[in-house]
Amino acid sequence: MVQVSHDGSSGARVMQIVAHPDDDLYFMNPDLQQSIDANDQLVSVYVTSGEAQGFNKVPGRKPPKPDVANYAGARRQGLRQAYALMATGDTKAPWAQQVATLPDGTPIEVDVLSRHPGIRLVFLGVSQHSPTHGKTPSRDLRRLWEDPKTVTRTLVGTGSPVRAAHTVTRTGLIDTLTYLLNSYRPTLVRTMDPDPDMQVRDAKHRAHHDQRGYSDHPDHTATALFTYAALDHYQAPHTVTAFRGYYNERWPQALPAQIVRAKANVLNAYGGSPKGCDDKVFGGCGDYDVGRDRSYGTGWLQRTSLRYPTAAPQLRQGADGRLTAFAVLGGQAAMWQESERGSGQWAAPKLLAGKGLLPGLTASLTKDGRWQLFAERIASLGPGPQDNRREIVTTDQPSKGGPFRPWSSLGAPDRDPEHARRVGGPVVTRGADGTTWLFVRNWAKGVSARSQRADGTWSDWSDLGGAEVQEGLSAVTDATGVVHVFGAGHYTVRHWAQRGPGGPFVLVPTGLPAPADPPTALARPDGSLLLAFREARTARVLVRTLPAGGGAWRDEHLDLGSRGYGTLALHSIPGGVLLAARNNDGGTSLATLDTGRPPRWSTVPGAVVGAAALTTDSANRPVLAALAPDATLRTQAMPESRA
Repeated sequence: MVQVSHDGSSGARVMQIVAHPDDDLYFMNPDLQQSIDANDQLVSVYVTSGEAQGFNKVPGRKPPKPDVANYAGARRQGLRQAYALMATGDTKAPWAQQVATLPDGTPIEVDVLSRHPGIRLVFLGVSQHSPTHGKTPSRDLRRLWEDPKTVTRTLVGTGSPVRAAHTVTRTGLIDTLTYLLNSYRPTLVRTMDPDPDMQVRDAKHRAHHDQRGYSDHPDHTATALFTYAALDHYQAPHTVTAFRGYYNERWPQALPAQIVRAKANVLNAYGGSPKGCDDKVFGGCGDYDVGRDRSYGTGWLQRTSLRYPTAAPQLRQGADGRLTAFAVLGGQAAMWQESERGSGQWAAPKLLAGKGLLPGLTASLTKDGRWQLFAERIASLGPGPQDNRREIVTTDQPSKGGPFRPWSSLGAPDRDPEHARRVGGPVVTRGADGTTWLFVRNWAKGVSARSQRADGTWSDWSDLGGAEVQEGLSAVTDATGVVHVFGAGHYTVRHWAQRGPGGPFVLVPTGLPAPADPPTALARPDGSLLLAFREARTARVLVRTLPAGGGAWRDEHLDLGSRGYGTLALHSIPGGVLLAARNNDGGTSLATLDTGRPPRWSTVPGAVVGAAALTTDSANRPVLAALAPDATLRTQAMPESRA
């Protein structure tokens, strides 16, 4: 753990908006710890009081009587302990508990880590219980989103400087989040998954913590939807990352042991202990059932999952040789261009018209040098199913170097809005005949495709069938013109391939081990395919080769270790392949493969939002690109000796 002075002066301003105390500790760490270590300004907003049934269970003791106010206060104290540990190494570092007043007069609690004003915790205090339902959880937050007529209340937790409860409405909560966004002006917003997977429960898929029918808690989903509704009114440049919640129970473990241990230590601090605790002050000194390494049993500790895990800047040379990059800023497509070929100097980004884009934007260059973009868009964000729609959209340049057309909709693989909301980010590759192939993960966790013919017309959506995969796909076209698609299955890497150029797709067994995160494929000039992915449970980087013409995957036997987590990037360079991996500290580690000597890691500092990207500039130098937490594009050309 790096100890720094936390005044928030790094230039990045991070806001996390979650439903419950501990959502950030389980689902957003280690990104949270990396923001603290980088001295980012950090504001964590907790929408509910998290009082649940009011039981602060101490392992090995008789269950206590329920007390929702005490339990809410204890969880807030647990958060203060956890953040103090992350920032100072001392769980007892002091805090200033303050009252802030919203524009409508509603008071909320804001806690500031003393001597470290860059770290703040904001408690909105929305109760998890309906006043008319007593101690029975009533899904108020979900109802508050789905029914504009619903009115609920806040809960005053023990030890809070806020002394009175207040009513909460749907519009009022959106206004509150909008006010906080405009007050703190974050450059990076983290929230939960607004569109969690639909989840069957049967003998094969047993009930875990998730709600019936979906792989997450309803409060997580509602909080994410409220966040996106508020972001629609927030204009400052920013990026958004959404984190999966109970989804993590359904897929293999994905973090190296070092990160898992660090997360557990933070959660142990949050769990606290009743020993030496004055319950009258805070109602309890933590969420007692969480401490003592009890978090290992949930599965939430062992992976951190982005809703769009392959989202990265789209970077390559344009028709004029200048590097061009695309990414999503504030729900719009942003375009950066080098000032001159190979200069590494970038003009300010140009924002394309159209809003509501989600992070997984894909860019492709046509044979005649025109850019074509694909993205997922929030078509509408409202309380009812018909008012809450997602779709895949595209735009392109009618002429090389010209302006882009307005975004046009390609729909989604299923017209049912509940199904369409689960669609994943698009990935694209071009066949040998000029056909553009578009692939997405669909609501059933399979892969669906559409293709655009050379005359510009699009086929209907088709389901490739055969297997479930995690969100995040990789698609390439090999040297013979055959298109391949890869995804991370539960027990192996899934591979779909055309029978021949332009032919139908079939599911091809790989025999590869279970991947932790989405695999990354690279088509080699000799007709072979290179595949890199992280091994389940260890996060160790594995590299495999499929020989030209098919056959069995060959293990490259590269000892790359368990460095970091998340999706990898690959790019061909003279004499080999450059691999980029997000490391344990949030920066990027690079290794060169196929050079005739064992690969060695080198590190490029600087936190990455999502994943990094690799390309080659006009001088044939490898270039690394990433979105930074301050909402800027950062690129670095790699000297040949380093690459």
